[in-house]
Amino acid sequence: MLYIDKTYFIRKLAVPNTNEPTSDASIDLEMSIDRYVTQFLQETLGNVLNADLEFYTTDGELQIDAPQKWLNLFDGCSYDKDGKLYTWRGLRYTNGAFQVSIMANYVYLNHFSQTFNSSLGQIVIEGKNATNADSTPHLVDVYNEFVEMYQGNHCNHPIRQYRNGVTFVDYFGTNSNNSGYVSYLQFLKDNEADYPNVPAQYLEFQNSFGL
Repeated sequence: MLYIDKTYFIRKLAVPNTNEPTSDASIDLEMSIDRYVTQFLQETLGNVLNADLEFYTTDGELQIDAPQKWLNLFDGCSYDKDGKLYTWRGLRYTNGAFQVSIMANYVYLNHFSQTFNSSLGQIVIEGKNATNADSTPHLVDVYNEFVEMYQGNHCNHPIRQYRNGVTFVDYFGTNSNNSGYVSYLQFLKDNEADYPNVPAQYLEFQNSFGL
């Protein structure tokens, strides 16, 4: 498996019938991890950077002597920009007793979905092998969590507000980041010298109807 494993797929991202390592569900998930983690990195980093990353990857894991930019990308780091300290948690990190990764959300969505309007590869909303219960609200929730990890709370469209007859246009909506933690996209853009010409673009949030 590539960079993450089945331990990331619990709680909201739980995949049924994967406890047995040789079960069909477990093997399918392992294949999805390899396929969609690769797709996510290609789509967000571009072919040149992704090829460099792959050079420092052995047996599905980043080498411990990889360049610092790749260690920072995966394991997180703090950095100074314009006199302010920011923290990037990493493409994978531990939150209490749980393993968290934006890549796990991406894998989960593609593992269970078929069609989705997104500029970042094929992310889907309709669950395959659907039961009588509508899976759309759950997948939308997972998707919106993915988007927030990916880009923060940037809005789809500018918000216009009127104060004392004056029009204010807010292009970032609720994205006032006072926590000091940054999204994946902000980290890439803030560290352009290490990650030049990335093709990653902003995505749109979805409502509970998958629209």
